Amino acid sequence: MTQLERQQRGLLDLIKNRGVPPEDPYLRQVANSRELEMVREIAIWWRAFQIEDQCRFTSRLLKRCECFEDVVVTYFNNHRTSPFIEELSQDFLNSLVDDPDWLIRAVSQFELALLKVRAGSAECFEVLWDRYPENVILALEESSRLPPPESGCVYRMRIGRDLPRTVVCTREYTDDPA
Repeated sequence: MTQLERQQRGLLDLIKNRGVPPEDPYLRQVANSRELEMVREIAIWWRAFQIEDQCRFTSRLLKRCECFEDVVVTYFNNHRTSPFIEELSQDFLNSLVDDPDWLIRAVSQFELALLKVRAGSAECFEVLWDRYPENVILALEESSRLPPPESGCVYRMRIGRDLPRTVVCTREYTDDPA
């Protein structure tokens, strides 16, 4: 690895808040500069702006949960981020697949499936919801109250380019509704 490559990787580690690379006076100087924090803020702001633009429903939900900025910062610091907005959006949404919040998982996977279908994927995707999905999307669109989970049922949503209107949703009872 050349000195230039070491410095470039070191700068990226500093911007992504991964510590100070040892034994490099230039990187130590950068690490102690006030400008580094400004560069970090700009990098995060730019990623957040791109994510908000492409992942509209997920962004709105994360903001409602008051965790949008934290999630974006964590994502930026711990993942390689593509300069291409389409890849960044899909990678970001994919990073939420194991989120402990059922609704965040459902909204992000729904939005990811839509992005993939719009990009030409022939795959049919399935997302499970704990409440009626259309009401969730409308609430996010209109900034109204989110519907609560519905006990005793699950909504199975399929998203694919060969489906009527791209999206089909069915309600299934998980226990005796009577």
